[in-house]
Amino acid sequence: MGLWNLNGFTFNPADLTDFLKKKSVYRFLNSDFTKRFLKKYLETENGFTGLERLIQKYGSDERGFSKRLLEDRETLIPYIIFEYVCKIFKIDKKNLADCIRDPKIRKSVLNVAETIVEFGVQEPLIFAQPLMIVWNITYGCNLRCKHCYQDAGILSRTKFTELNRDEKIMVMEEIVKTNIPTFAFAGGEPLIDPVFWDVAKIGKDAGLYMSINTNGTLITEKIAEKLKEIGFAYYGVSIDGASPETHDDFRGVKGAFEKALNGIKNLIRVGEANKVCISFTVTRENKDDIEKIIRLRDELGIRKVVFYNYIPCGRAGIENDLSPFERESIFEIFYNDLKEKNNSLLSTAPQFGRYCRQMYESHLGDCTVIGHFSSSAITQLDNLAELIGGCGASRAYLALQPDGSITPCVFMPDLKIGNIKKEGIISYENLLNTWRHSGVLNRIRDRRFHPNHTGCNGKYFSVCGGCVARIYAYTRDFASCDPGCIYNCTQYEKIKSEVLGVV
Repeated sequence: MGLWNLNGFTFNPADLTDFLKKKSVYRFLNSDFTKRFLKKYLETENGFTGLERLIQKYGSDERGFSKRLLEDRETLIPYIIFEYVCKIFKIDKKNLADCIRDPKIRKSVLNVAETIVEFGVQEPLIFAQPLMIVWNITYGCNLRCKHCYQDAGILSRTKFTELNRDEKIMVMEEIVKTNIPTFAFAGGEPLIDPVFWDVAKIGKDAGLYMSINTNGTLITEKIAEKLKEIGFAYYGVSIDGASPETHDDFRGVKGAFEKALNGIKNLIRVGEANKVCISFTVTRENKDDIEKIIRLRDELGIRKVVFYNYIPCGRAGIENDLSPFERESIFEIFYNDLKEKNNSLLSTAPQFGRYCRQMYESHLGDCTVIGHFSSSAITQLDNLAELIGGCGASRAYLALQPDGSITPCVFMPDLKIGNIKKEGIISYENLLNTWRHSGVLNRIRDRRFHPNHTGCNGKYFSVCGGCVARIYAYTRDFASCDPGCIYNCTQYEKIKSEVLGVV
């Protein structure tokens, strides 16, 4: 759902929100009739689903209601749905067929249709296929970050294996066969892997909505031009301090700050400023730099800053994680920036969704976020925020590791629940079977049915849900609540005492 936000995909979210507020719509979408209809029209023939053929027919069908009632009664309900779609997304009837040819939109539509059949409409949604895959394409890295979630680079304490070149290419060839519309490259440092460019071109040719998370140090002007040619939707460049001293200390290499900053400037020079985001991992050590980083965003004239949730995994220790009180205090900074500039900031901390909802309930503001994908006025995105939810692990998002292993989140690198390579064969079916049948993912999904396990008693589950990666890092028990939330302070204090020996 961040597609319209980042790419200027024009529709009025308020129209969709008003539509979704009608509970009769939920009942209709969850009805056996709708599910049977969609299941039938999701069948593929000659490379196209029945749903796509029906949309093509709708665009050129000039018959009135009465004539269709007599001649083609089966089109009545789907045509009504298509009328709503055209209204919400400001699409002319004749252009709907053209829109569905866009691979990103096609995959999203088919994914949602399949979701209704498999899981129904609920808050938040569990998608039939992930909305997004993040692929840590390599363990290689040119920096020595002390908080690396992947334990990548030369400081790695483990001997890792990676898929070979041909296997990585095959992974991407399999991914593009799915209805997964968004894809993010991460690492390690993706730009250090020679196969990255070949794999990215496969994604480009298939029309995937792609992003890259990079430390920025390798982005020369020539590399920036190559990235632009691929057509990435956005670039997340890691800056973990507002000064060379802080950033370089985190990154373990002197001069890393200046190189990352030059990488951003090179992307700006080639015309990609509106796609560049600063990625800032908020820790106890650098939290005082938050407002300076916001100012740096404005000085550079880039799109936004994304504040990442620090998770104690890989080389990152618990001692540098924020307390629930510290986390709550920085939400005020985030929120004030959103109120002033709108859509200028996002956070992967799911509790920020709850904070935004509470500010609205207290009549102190009208900002909200859809997970860490987009932000706007709560009057526009209210129902969408509840549908897309906060933490997307097991519902909307999945991680792929350099050896082909599948994990629920990049911040859970040691929890391997499957592999896209099985018995020597790389197949998207291995990925989707893990998504649908993994016992771990089902336990994570099951958390919604136990509101008593959360400090808010489930009141804000649909917009927050807690950070599953932090729950796993601290407790290894998915039935527990997130110790990073202000409502779970008792659990946090207990863990702090047991793990850190602090009373």
